[in-house]
Amino acid sequence: MMTVLRLRTILSTLSLAVGICFADKEAEKEVEIEFQKKIEPLLQDYCYDCHGDGADKGDFVLDGFENTTALLQNQHVWLRIWENLRTEMMPPAKEEFQPSPKERKELVAWIEKKVFALDPENPDPGRVTIRRMNREEYRNTIADVVGVDFNTTDNFPPDDTGFGFDTIGDVLTISPLLMEKYLNAAAEIAELALPADAGKPKPIAIDAGSFRDRGGSQTARFMEANVAQTVSAKRRIDAGGKYSLEVAYTVKSEGGSPKGQSAKWQMLIDGEKVRELDFNSDKSRGSRFVQEFDLARGEHRFEFVIIPENNGEGNGTVGIQVDRFKLTRLGLDDSWDLYPESYQRIFVDGLPPAGEKEKATYMRKIVENFAFRAFRRPPRKKLIDQITNLAVTKSKESKFVDGVRLAVTATLTSPSFLFRSETQAEPDNPGKVVLLDEYALASRLSYFLWSSAPDKTLLDLAEKKQLRKYLRGQVDRMLADKKSDRMVENFIGQWLQARDLQGLSIDTRRILRERDSRKANRVFNQGTRRDMKIETEEFFRHVLVQNRPILELLNGNYSFLNENLANFYGVRGVSGREFRKVEFDENVKGRGGLLGQGTFLIVTSQSTRTSPVKRGLFVLDNILGTPAPPAPPDVPELEEVQKKLEKGATMRDLMEVHREKPLCASCHERMDPIGLALENFNALGQWRDNEDGKEIDSAGKLVTGERFSNVMELKTILAGSRKQDFYRCLTEKMLTYALGRGVEYYDAPTVDAIMTQLLKDGGGMKDLIYAVIESVPFQKRRGDGNAF
Repeated sequence: MMTVLRLRTILSTLSLAVGICFADKEAEKEVEIEFQKKIEPLLQDYCYDCHGDGADKGDFVLDGFENTTALLQNQHVWLRIWENLRTEMMPPAKEEFQPSPKERKELVAWIEKKVFALDPENPDPGRVTIRRMNREEYRNTIADVVGVDFNTTDNFPPDDTGFGFDTIGDVLTISPLLMEKYLNAAAEIAELALPADAGKPKPIAIDAGSFRDRGGSQTARFMEANVAQTVSAKRRIDAGGKYSLEVAYTVKSEGGSPKGQSAKWQMLIDGEKVRELDFNSDKSRGSRFVQEFDLARGEHRFEFVIIPENNGEGNGTVGIQVDRFKLTRLGLDDSWDLYPESYQRIFVDGLPPAGEKEKATYMRKIVENFAFRAFRRPPRKKLIDQITNLAVTKSKESKFVDGVRLAVTATLTSPSFLFRSETQAEPDNPGKVVLLDEYALASRLSYFLWSSAPDKTLLDLAEKKQLRKYLRGQVDRMLADKKSDRMVENFIGQWLQARDLQGLSIDTRRILRERDSRKANRVFNQGTRRDMKIETEEFFRHVLVQNRPILELLNGNYSFLNENLANFYGVRGVSGREFRKVEFDENVKGRGGLLGQGTFLIVTSQSTRTSPVKRGLFVLDNILGTPAPPAPPDVPELEEVQKKLEKGATMRDLMEVHREKPLCASCHERMDPIGLALENFNALGQWRDNEDGKEIDSAGKLVTGERFSNVMELKTILAGSRKQDFYRCLTEKMLTYALGRGVEYYDAPTVDAIMTQLLKDGGGMKDLIYAVIESVPFQKRRGDGNAF
């Protein structure tokens, strides 16, 4: 479906292109003559049966224009012709007469050259609106530059999206309310980065409610002795060393007082057991223990585990309640190590010197260093002078650190920080296309692969003007870094809607036909949703980092599972909580590739049932890149159709009635075969051979003519005869995410060049990343004057 944003952008830019193309009357006449001799006969042969000579299928007519000039200058008509020819959606496969590959190629090339005025040798890099950071980018940038974990979800409103992503410049604007929130956030971040009690020992306390199991329902506030369970909490340790851990607990009972009930209670740190206690309902009442051990700087996982031994007699259960969990660092001195990492990042040379002159000099160094990292390029001298003067004045009124806090606040509210700006050599010349300077390239690269600011290595290379020289090496380094997980999560979260999985309303009882909600929750819960999301992310990450063929996203005969998800899918031989690569044998039906994963299958279902329409539309839009137009407003819901049919009607029966209207048939002809091929998966993503005692028929035929008998054969077709559609679609999605704008008609030479390279090199996922980063739209820009 073409959004208003995309249509507006296309029409405005296309109007300019057509206006330039036909500005010369003589050239316009030559184009008309060529159209009448070469192109119009092809349209008459292959298109007029449905869109000419009185036919107006899909409200699309080719011979209803006053003259040839009017037809040639109608942007909307040629865009639709071009898109359908490129994807082989038109003429429909059922039509007897089809253009030859040569004729189809000739038509597409003529439209691109004569109507769109595209130059493959000098592609238009397009225009990217200067934009602010979105919530994810802001949070990551603060974490990487300042060293503070700031909760943008609670403090900032949700970002608008365009073309399916929240990286689009045209929608990432700043309202007065958001600006006020940025001002408040900057002051709060400065306080968090430079706390008043820095340098003093602070114990780390974790509330019992923060320890949770994978499902999120069990905590350390009460751990039953008769249920095997593990609850965990993660915390970051800013300074490594010897720590003392104090744990206080109470043994209590609920629902009665059982006799002889006993269990083992263990405590683990990073998976290693550090304490084990035996407790029972007859003797134990509670206590505390203190234990010392070494902890390295970084994130650590703390766990409590219950191992049941004897269920005892009588009603109720005994359990443990954690009352206190406190970590205290031992052997403290008044040293620089006691200051948090955020403090040390900002105070680049340690604590301030004693003299006033030396303090002023140090203040300027702090401001310059911080602004350089925050602005992602060398800051302007005038701005540094202003911030330094403010900070020095403040420090003289109170403390040196107060001045630094003010400098940090001022820097984080500057447009140079909030906006991803790029300088332009000739800003007033919109026709001028130039290479990005290397600082801008470093920012594009880091926000694409890390959703954050460039690190010291990228900025150092940019300063030496050597980033382009070592570009692929830097891409490899960045993808090997843990921060690349952000790109995987953000791209997958929006392309495949994995972000939505946790919050979707799902009626598990109705889907499983299970009256007992507790039993239904044991089968499918928040832990299962989380595992499904991890599966999809780990799968995509593997294909990316290992540079596996992109087509494995569709037909790879493996996935990444843990014991919980494997059991849910019915896959045997997987044990443990950790995810690992699992190859599927012939006994596992339908799995392998994105279309066999719970993430895709759930986000494309309704809350109580499957939806062939949603699944088919999703594949058209996100896998094949051939979205169907929106449905008419008066199409009945499937539940209404079901009431009119006999009891026991299959989903295929319902869909036949659902698309009886001729206006609906053409779109459903594209969506339904794909959606029905996936009908063996229920609304939770579990495989089934039958529904209501009837065998599920998943056979079908694509609108492009290919036939299949099940989802496995469908995946083979998508990765075979339709692989170019998938290459094009994924390329366009990746470009959209990376560039911050929608892919337009003038990007066709870039997309075609990337596809050609993928076909030549075997279509590796990392090869796609290389190609996007080395493309003209990523490397260059127009002179639009968007810079600070």
